[in-house]
Amino acid sequence: MKDFVVQKIATFIATGILKVGDPLPSERELASALSVSRETVRGAILILSTHGILSVVQGTRTVVASEDVGELAVQAARYRDIAAYSLDNVHEARLLIEAQVVRAAALKMEPSTFDYLRKSIAAQEAACDDPVRFLICDREFHTVIYRSGGNAVLADMAADLYSYLLSHRRRVVSQPGSIATSIADHRMILAGLETRDPDAACAAFAIHETRIYTTTKLLFS
Repeated sequence: MKDFVVQKIATFIATGILKVGDPLPSERELASALSVSRETVRGAILILSTHGILSVVQGTRTVVASEDVGELAVQAARYRDIAAYSLDNVHEARLLIEAQVVRAAALKMEPSTFDYLRKSIAAQEAACDDPVRFLICDREFHTVIYRSGGNAVLADMAADLYSYLLSHRRRVVSQPGSIATSIADHRMILAGLETRDPDAACAAFAIHETRIYTTTKLLFS
């Protein structure tokens, strides 16, 4: 589990959710966002600090010291490749791939995963004033749904596309009301999944993705 959390935190750094100089969420907050114990988070932070990626100083917040995560974020190279594509192309690809993944997830998702997603939304609500912590929870919410579809290739593709321009998404979710709107979208997605309704889940996901596309495009304009 420590290795799992190490990869998660390294991925947050590789994709731009966390940048050099950013304080890490507290052990309690990370444990809640990732659904692991505080001891597991503490062990992962220790491993990352020995690699020089995190800086741990007694009595202060742990901060990101380096973006050189190497192989710790196993998909880091793919994230850099995705960044070369246009916003419009990534939007179109996300709509197509997420539709396939979410339809399958609505039919295959385990009951325990519904509980995980409900807890994720609760963690998101607790992070309404913290864009970085919200994005950490947000990524977990999305990737758990992708994996629930049962196709590992499509899940990886969807996760890669999700990570597009995440460093800019930090600015978008910092705007008033943005996080609350995303959480409302997530509730609609979860409702479609819980009722085993592929059409409803897919439609809710499309609304959410289109909102992400629109707000990101407005940011650039």
